[in-house]
Amino acid sequence: MMLNYRFEIFPNEEQKSTLHSWVNLCRQQYNSALLDKQRAYQKNKKNLTKSDLSALLTLSKKHHPYLKKVPSQPLQETLDRLGRAFDQFFKKEARYPKVKKHKDYHSITFTQFGISKQKDKKGKVHTVRRAISFGKGGKLLISKLGLIDIRLHRKLDGKVKQVIIKRQNKRWFAIFCVERQADPPQAVHQASKTAGIDVGIKKFAVLSNGEEILNPGFIRKEEKRLMRAQKKLSRKKKGSSNWQKQADRLQKIHAKVANQRKDFLHKTAFRLANTYNIICVEDLNIRNLVKNRKVSKSIHDAGWGMFRQFLTYKCELNSGQLVKVKPHFTTQDCSECGKRVKKSLSVRTHACPDCGLVLDRDHNAALNIEKAGLAQIGLIPAK
Repeated sequence: MMLNYRFEIFPNEEQKSTLHSWVNLCRQQYNSALLDKQRAYQKNKKNLTKSDLSALLTLSKKHHPYLKKVPSQPLQETLDRLGRAFDQFFKKEARYPKVKKHKDYHSITFTQFGISKQKDKKGKVHTVRRAISFGKGGKLLISKLGLIDIRLHRKLDGKVKQVIIKRQNKRWFAIFCVERQADPPQAVHQASKTAGIDVGIKKFAVLSNGEEILNPGFIRKEEKRLMRAQKKLSRKKKGSSNWQKQADRLQKIHAKVANQRKDFLHKTAFRLANTYNIICVEDLNIRNLVKNRKVSKSIHDAGWGMFRQFLTYKCELNSGQLVKVKPHFTTQDCSECGKRVKKSLSVRTHACPDCGLVLDRDHNAALNIEKAGLAQIGLIPAK
């Protein structure tokens, strides 16, 4: 399995300037490749492959020598990035790829890391240093850039496959993509600790054992501050130094909210993955749910998709299992007798007229999710 480790790096002013130019050149290369693909299809109905685009990149380097200032791997990786964007579009997981503006492109990727030994044609073994590796004093060594201070606050557990250098506001981060051997999943049996989770807005999650996790609502807490910062920005002349300073302040608030949310989701997912062997969740189509403007902001703030993503890999790390079930009628069906009791969103209590069960609506849904998940993996008989 692949894991990402993120560490802050501290380039000097000259290195920052170089990194900014590299990111900008890679963005231009991405846009150039996208436009080449579009033109080739419009004129000749031909789909340019990665090898075709790579050949065009080689020609571009001959005509534009400044491209040679950038290490070859980040430039080549832009073609992979474009290919993934088209793959997601054809799978209907994303919109059609668009030309990236400065605000949309913030990272470059080195697809090889470290030092390796290779044999030449004569059989001699040579030490080869990749475009990015660790240098003297545990610093990060990047080709054509030099040594950069890095805060390695945790050990890299596994083999580094690639490194992403990312710009976030005025800070820079190195994200190490590490390949690690996951422990084999534990055998499923009746004694396994199981839980069903129903996510919501007011209550972030309700578990099948009745535990409720309240929604911190980070964006709601910062709404007034964000509104004032945005109003100040709108009153300044766009592009001026004061406008840029205010834009940086606004970005800092957004970054703080995003970090708070991510921290909460990581800790919640970690605790649940360590507590339960089998976790059952709804396979929600969040893209459709956020089309409702009344709840879209709260859904985005809750971070359901990110939470499910964190649960997936944390369960795998702990030899557990995450089961995704269809969300149909989990709220309507009675968890005791199975009768379908229709209720509107405003009704927060489940009351079954057949068996007399009275239960919190979300707790009832969590019980149904747990039963559906266990039936799906064969731990209990399906109805």
